[in-house]
Amino acid sequence: MFTYEHEVSHEWQRRHTLRELKRGHMPIDVACDADFLLRAAAQHHGVESSRPCPVCGGAMRDVRWVYSEKLGRRTGTARSEAEIDRLAAEVGALTVHIVEVCPSCKWNHLLQEVTAVPVV
Repeated sequence: MFTYEHEVSHEWQRRHTLRELKRGHMPIDVACDADFLLRAAAQHHGVESSRPCPVCGGAMRDVRWVYSEKLGRRTGTARSEAEIDRLAAEVGALTVHIVEVCPSCKWNHLLQEVTAVPVV
């Protein structure tokens, strides 16, 4: 079992990006640039988002990416909550990036950075 600590929110940056996009100060292909790997990770490892895409109104998915020097080649991979639980139990604290992804228009944005800490 693990818990999330040390949350860093990127909501302000998300709102700023959307404002710039709506004002025409940012090309849509800059904001909507999710590559194949990110979209595939969202489809296979992500969960349904609680909010619609801010660009096209479509359904979004939230995907979690794990990072730790102790993970070796597994660092920088998308994982489910159950997998994060196993990894945290195995190697200790992990950094987790939560990214929202729209498979339709390719919108994506880092929502949060958190630390997954095993509960002892």
